[in-house]
Amino acid sequence: GINIVGSFVLGTLAGMPTVDPAAASSLDQRRGITARSRLCMGVGFCGSFTTFSTFSVDVATMLGKGEMTRAFSYLALNNVGGVMAAFAGFNVAKRILSR
Repeated sequence: GINIVGSFVLGTLAGMPTVDPAAASSLDQRRGITARSRLCMGVGFCGSFTTFSTFSVDVATMLGKGEMTRAFSYLALNNVGGVMAAFAGFNVAKRILSR
């Protein structure tokens, strides 16, 4: 769930080209994101939004309850889904900003 959404957002940020705000004379010419903005949104927003520790505790709780199938399914779906969402976000950003 939340890790997949966060992976998509982070993938979108990673897929956006880096721009120099001083080089663009208007906002319309900035078809991308500054390095500082990428860092702030990637580490700040996505870091707090996708609390991986919560995911880890959820898996550990399921394992502690003996819910092996559920725990490993949750683990696999979040990891595969997260990578797929990051890849999708990366490509969406590339396509939108290459127009």
